[in-house]
Amino acid sequence: MIRGKQFNKYPLVVIEWYDHSGDAGWIELKELEKPPILAKTVGWLIKEDDLRYHVMNTLTNDNGQGGNSEILKGAVVRAKILRKSF
Repeated sequence: MIRGKQFNKYPLVVIEWYDHSGDAGWIELKELEKPPILAKTVGWLIKEDDLRYHVMNTLTNDNGQGGNSEILKGAVVRAKILRKSF
């Protein structure tokens, strides 16, 4: 095991949200009747503001973060803290 720098402490969260997208191509009207896809994202909450959450799936011991999921709060069904810091 490599010893040295410690990982930053961030809350571990799960966020359930409706996926959203757009399409500039031609579509059939019946496509608009499909329900939105519900998604769950699990990771470390690195940053939060009035509009969005930034959840990362990878942390490094040199203060790096990777795998950003930017989730708009208007699409969130529920957000739960699994562990206050990890």
